[in-house]
Amino acid sequence: MKTAFILVALIAVVLTVPAYAHHSFGGTYDVSKTITVKGKMVQVTLRAPHSFLYVEVQDPDGTTKQWVIEGATAAQFARQGIDKDAFKIGDPVEVVVNPSRSPGSTHGRLIQITRTTDGKSWGSKAGESVN
Repeated sequence: MKTAFILVALIAVVLTVPAYAHHSFGGTYDVSKTITVKGKMVQVTLRAPHSFLYVEVQDPDGTTKQWVIEGATAAQFARQGIDKDAFKIGDPVEVVVNPSRSPGSTHGRLIQITRTTDGKSWGSKAGESVN
């Protein structure tokens, strides 16, 4: 009887503890590689759990593609001095990303972004702030 009670109590504790799960960037992006994307900012979405930057890139053949760059939460960016007004729509940018593991994808994980007109930049590593 005592064993059954302990088992029921243990199950109750396990079921009432919130489970926190999060995907690994390494599962989605090739963190062993970096590429540079150059284009203009077309949208900025700072939110939780991940923020997204949308960059329009013109290929050498003249076709235009939209890159989706995934980054940290709005709160993490705020700690680095970045808010929704830090980069404006239309700003020319150069973005260093870990590319998607999916062939042909135009998605990347933010490593660093720089506005090419004045060199203003920020990165995704702890402690990096606006230049």
